[in-house]
Amino acid sequence: MASTTLNTNNIVNFVLFQLVWLGFVLGSTKGYIWVGATLLVAMLVWQLWPSRRNENDFLIIGASATCGFIVATIWSFFGLIEYAEHWPAKNIAPWWIIAMWVAFGASFNHSLGWIQKSPYLAGVLAGIGGPVSYFGAARIGAVVINQPWLTFSLMAVAWFAIAFFLTILVQRQAQAEKSWTADVRY
Repeated sequence: MASTTLNTNNIVNFVLFQLVWLGFVLGSTKGYIWVGATLLVAMLVWQLWPSRRNENDFLIIGASATCGFIVATIWSFFGLIEYAEHWPAKNIAPWWIIAMWVAFGASFNHSLGWIQKSPYLAGVLAGIGGPVSYFGAARIGAVVINQPWLTFSLMAVAWFAIAFFLTILVQRQAQAEKSWTADVRY
């Protein structure tokens, strides 16, 4: 299960997560998106270092990136969100948005570990925090939100579902690990 204590790892993880967001959002509007990529690499090196890594970090990062790619592509395809720096193609999620979902996944077992006490808590907080982060990105100019009421409502539902799913995934992995450990005979 995720670390829920306030420790150096969780503080560094939180700070890097915020810096990655700023690096990509500001970088996408100013033409220096490499800042976000550099900060993400630093975050991943820090968090995936064997002494700090959670046993299911790779699974959660992959699941977060996959879910993020799917929902961000749907929003883009239907014209609900227009992304600055939309490479590689206009109607799919840009790489930097997926990178931010990677950062979210890398935070999920660490600085965000405390929300895993309940899938509903994780879902509600993500359902609020996710749209707020997109609102901030829109204010900075990294994204354009079309049909705001519809888009933010869909975002809230998607973020709720993804955080709920990731929490269940973490809990099931922890149960499977306990079960496997209990079955091992010495």
